Amino acid sequence: MHLKSLHIVGFKTFADETEIAFDPGFTAVVGPNGCGKSNIVDSVKWVFGEKSAKGLRGEKMDDVIFHGTENRRAAGFSEVSILFDNQDHYFNIDYPSVKITRRLYPDGENEYYLNDIRSARKDVEKTLLDTGIGKSSYSILEQGRVDQILNSKPEERRAIFEEAAGVSRFKLDRKEAMKKLDDTKQNLLRIQDIMGSMLKEMEVKEKQSEKAESYFKLKQDLDESDKNLRYLKLTDYKKRMKKSDEELMDIRDKNKNILSQIQDETNQISEKERSKEVKEREIADIDKKLFDHLSRTQIQKEKISKNKTFIAEYDVRLAEISLLLNEESDSTSKLEIERKNIDSEVDHEKEIQIQLGVEIQKLIELKLYIEGQIKSEEEQISQKESRILENEKRHITLRESQKQIIQELIQELENKKKESQGSEQKRNEDKSILLSSLDSYQKLLESSLSLLQDGQFLEVSKELSKIDLNYYRGELAGFLEREDSFRDLLFDKDGVLSKKEIVDQEIEDLLLENENLTRNIRECQASIVIFRGSLDETKNSIVDLEKRMLETQGRIENYNRQSKDLEVRLVEIQKRVASTKDQEAGIREKRDHLEKEVLSLEKEIEESYQEFLSMSKILESEKATLQGLLDEIQGLKSNISKNQEVFQTLLPLLSEKERLSSGLKVQIDSVIEELYNDYSITDTELEVEKRELSLDQKAEERKLRSSKSEIQLLGSINPLAIEEYRNIKEIFEHNQKQKSDIESSKRDIEEVLKRINEESEKLFQETFEKIKANFQETFSTLFNGGRATLELTEKEDSLNSGVEIMAEPPGKHVQNLRLLSGGEKSLTAIALLFAIYMVKPSPFCFLDEIDAALDEANKLRFCQILDRFKDKTQFIVVSHAQSTISRANAIFGVTNEEPGISKIVSLRLDEAKSFTKQLPKTGTE
Repeated sequence: MHLKSLHIVGFKTFADETEIAFDPGFTAVVGPNGCGKSNIVDSVKWVFGEKSAKGLRGEKMDDVIFHGTENRRAAGFSEVSILFDNQDHYFNIDYPSVKITRRLYPDGENEYYLNDIRSARKDVEKTLLDTGIGKSSYSILEQGRVDQILNSKPEERRAIFEEAAGVSRFKLDRKEAMKKLDDTKQNLLRIQDIMGSMLKEMEVKEKQSEKAESYFKLKQDLDESDKNLRYLKLTDYKKRMKKSDEELMDIRDKNKNILSQIQDETNQISEKERSKEVKEREIADIDKKLFDHLSRTQIQKEKISKNKTFIAEYDVRLAEISLLLNEESDSTSKLEIERKNIDSEVDHEKEIQIQLGVEIQKLIELKLYIEGQIKSEEEQISQKESRILENEKRHITLRESQKQIIQELIQELENKKKESQGSEQKRNEDKSILLSSLDSYQKLLESSLSLLQDGQFLEVSKELSKIDLNYYRGELAGFLEREDSFRDLLFDKDGVLSKKEIVDQEIEDLLLENENLTRNIRECQASIVIFRGSLDETKNSIVDLEKRMLETQGRIENYNRQSKDLEVRLVEIQKRVASTKDQEAGIREKRDHLEKEVLSLEKEIEESYQEFLSMSKILESEKATLQGLLDEIQGLKSNISKNQEVFQTLLPLLSEKERLSSGLKVQIDSVIEELYNDYSITDTELEVEKRELSLDQKAEERKLRSSKSEIQLLGSINPLAIEEYRNIKEIFEHNQKQKSDIESSKRDIEEVLKRINEESEKLFQETFEKIKANFQETFSTLFNGGRATLELTEKEDSLNSGVEIMAEPPGKHVQNLRLLSGGEKSLTAIALLFAIYMVKPSPFCFLDEIDAALDEANKLRFCQILDRFKDKTQFIVVSHAQSTISRANAIFGVTNEEPGISKIVSLRLDEAKSFTKQLPKTGTE
């Protein structure tokens, strides 16, 4: 397992989304002070669940959210994700990789995610238990942590050893088991108290239950006697009710016959009355129709006269409207002609405006071209003036160089003069020797030539052997060298005269170039004057054209206003014409309607007169029929009066019998209602139940009185006591079973707690002894000697004992770790860290500037320890030390390109070294 990457967003100075990919081995994090290197370590502690803001170098937890800079807004949240490779299932999770994420919002809300699944913080902490990884484990070591480990209390120091021993999970299990044991004891005490109070209540309820059972038995006998008495009473009432109903029925039959006869005669009268009413309505309708006919005829005649008057008025109005429409048509024609003239003028002015616009655009383009030329000429003048200044500075420099060369030449000549005075005799001697040798060689050659012609080859060889050309060449070379040294001084390409000629030529070139540049500047200035004159003329022309454009625009706007006014007047005329035409159409429609109405009314008057004569005859016939109906109704009313007198004589007897029957019915209903209310049975059910019994009313009354007396002697009764006693007894038995279960659970928890203590104590002791031995070894390695050991403060209670650290560097006897120097403290903490790693290495380790207090020699020892463990553990070291950084496989640089914002730059040293080795090969190739 190894750390794959760290993802940071909005955490402290890491405002932008930052991804840091880690490789196995040793990684160095470098950067200047205040750039945010330690914020990387803080982000790892924070994502592992750090709850203390001070542990993250802050006052409150929301200090970890990026609060913004002068150019950056504050972040809306802070988020850190750390990703582990879990191919070897180092974590007890069935995933190839494990990702832990923590997010914090400004309102203080924290969110934890495990593999992108929302989780609680305790789930994250359980995942990290006994892995050597966590916010307070030995996988993160800072400068402040060094003092904390060495200066903290022995009991606080124990946590590191527990993490290494892998007993943190046991400690958590023991804490949970102790909590369960306390809860079980409290539950046991509580259920014992409940059972004690229930026992007393159960005894009371038992007595109340026995008393209630006696009451219910007596109440049953009482109810039986009461029902018997009610049955006897109900039977007596029903017999008397039957006799009364029979007598009442006879009287009702007689009354019914009389009433039936009266009803028939009344019905006949009603029928005759309805016929009479129908006839009266028909006669009234005929009278009303005759009256309406006369009234309607009069109204129609008046309406005909009025309509004819309206028709004459409408004819006059239509003649006036026709005259008005002709006048409006003439006005419209005149306005249309005027509007066409205005439109023609507007089109003419717009054409002028377009032409002016084209001319203005051409002049603007010419103006821009001239301005560009002026700017170009001015830039050339500026460049040439700058060049002249540079040339003048160069001219001054060359003049100085010329003076130095002349002085150098004079000095060389003086030196050569002094040398020549001493070597002139030597030069003359060499010259005479060379000339005499040349004469001698010439004679030998002439002699050899004559011998050769004579064929004396042996003599020729002897003569030629006398010529020593090597000697002659050496002497000649020495002579020429002395001759050339003076010539080289003056005429060689590196000679003083050559240098002077070069400088003179450069001065001449500069002067010529300056003259050309000055002449070009004058030409450019003349061109600028010409261009400026053209520019002024162009601007004046543009102003004149724009003025004409504005005048044209003013005339167009004036014509447009006149056109709009004409348009308004035309619209108004059209509206008046339309309104007048609508009015004419309305008048014609009304006139036509009135003419049709006059014709219709005259026709209706003629038809209604014939109808009036027919209705008068029908009215006389209906009045005769009505008189016959009135005579028949009078005879029927006389018969009804006689029958009503007979009916009145039977009414008092009927009332008396009904009162008797009603009283008996009320008594029967009362007995039935009380029976149902008291016993929830009907009278029919009671009769079925008691029909076969032979009952004596007096005997039943005695039984009733006896049962009431015994019930009164029992006193107050709790009718719910039987059910309450049964319920409380069931609860008591249930609590007894629960008590047994709790006692059994308590024994099981105590057994588990004992087993956890034994296993954790054994594991802690074994790990502690290994770390103790390793601590002496690593301490001696780092200090080149000395003594160091670890001791438990309470050996008898190793589960709760603190851990004492004793360290003595070579040649020192230290009683208190506080007396060690900063470097010695760092080395001691490093020794303890790697002593733990030898027992249980953490998959990765963050070391934040713990080598800051070490000298170079101790830094090298520290690096040797890192090299020893980097194959097993992934080290991420924040450091300024070159010796530490040079050992790293990869380097991450933290910079502040933007103030207040941290940025990561990475480099893998193995790739850089490989690339460096290839550079020479690439150059030759």
